[in-house]
Amino acid sequence: MGRTIAQLQHIVSRPSAEPNHNIATLKKEEVMSITLAVRSASSSTLKVLAACLMFLALTQLPAYADHIHHLWYDNSDWQDVDLTALTGAGIAYPEGAVAAFRTTPNNQLHVFYVAATNNHLNQLYYNGTSWADEDLTSFTGGPTAEPYTMSGFAIGNLQYVFYTGSDFHIHETYYNNSDWQDVDVTVAAGGTTTSGAELLAFTTTPNNQFHVFYQQDDTDDLHQLFFNGSSWVDNDLTSITGGAYCYGDWLAGFSVGNLQHVFCGGYASGYTDLSLLHIYYNNSTWVYEVIDTGGRPMELGAGIAGFKVPKVNQLELYSITDDTDFNRFYHVVKPKQWVLRDLSAEIGAPTDAQYGQIVAFVTTPNDQYHIYYAPTTEVYQLYYNGSYWSIDDLTGGSGNADPNGGMAGFAIGNLQHVFYMSND
Repeated sequence: MGRTIAQLQHIVSRPSAEPNHNIATLKKEEVMSITLAVRSASSSTLKVLAACLMFLALTQLPAYADHIHHLWYDNSDWQDVDLTALTGAGIAYPEGAVAAFRTTPNNQLHVFYVAATNNHLNQLYYNGTSWADEDLTSFTGGPTAEPYTMSGFAIGNLQYVFYTGSDFHIHETYYNNSDWQDVDVTVAAGGTTTSGAELLAFTTTPNNQFHVFYQQDDTDDLHQLFFNGSSWVDNDLTSITGGAYCYGDWLAGFSVGNLQHVFCGGYASGYTDLSLLHIYYNNSTWVYEVIDTGGRPMELGAGIAGFKVPKVNQLELYSITDDTDFNRFYHVVKPKQWVLRDLSAEIGAPTDAQYGQIVAFVTTPNDQYHIYYAPTTEVYQLYYNGSYWSIDDLTGGSGNADPNGGMAGFAIGNLQHVFYMSND
């Protein structure tokens, strides 16, 4: 319910603005009926409607806060460590976002989250010997953070984390190899305020340019903040592509050289149902396509994750349709097409009616696929070894995962690292 509260607070504080539709943590039926009411409401009724929604959200606020767990494969067994308990770190905001990456060549691990007690941006990091916690908001003097939007990456040991501040601007907290700094990227780019949901960041290579994607608060348009090495600019990708916009909790994406790929549940011209969108830069301009989901709309608020398969020209994508089935979508070039595989129907992958994020990556050099999600309080892995799929309950039937929370992860060779939130 936290996403709804954050967004409705923003609406109440700005009653003249158009309503934000991204309230995916309510039940889908409630969301769609409320959305229709909001769209048809006059501006004079918006504040009253928002106040009613605020009451609904507050009455369902979870009475707990989350711990950050490190679930990792050491090339022999899976281990689960409660990093919050281990470090004495601040409790994470329930159902919040998590970002994680490693730095090189030191192979240190970094996990970022928003603390529930003060809405500060925190880092848990592993220096090769032990884990520690840092309050980055205190270090930088940046604003408090909205807990549901976060993404980041490393370039060598330089670290870049993007989040939505309490001013509903996109902020960059970065480590310059000496100390941490905070920059208001929205101001730097002359961009728009954000909805406080949907945030994705990655680099392109070899130019090491930065790309940050977010949802505008008053129109739901998908924007890109782009850093070319010297300055930030803001692009309205919904306008550029002719109307495609994202409409959910999570974004997925990655770059392949300078080609950029963004995936989401959203709406496009001519489609009435929530579609699976591929919004991409083809090295000339931004365009989009609607991926075939077998006639099933996307699940509102569903997680989404993907990657490019090494050594071949194939894209992999994983998300959930509104029948709660867990699906694989993969793109091949000969013939050029997206192929749908319903993994719930085909291999018995657990269905997922929750709103948590999905993690997906490839291990090397074996090029095996690993997908993680929490459809219940258990964290599952779907694993493809090149010949067949298998399903593992990594928390062993006694998990306490937050099925509506963020999740992040990566591989170091065949070592697998997944960070999830638990209802401790």
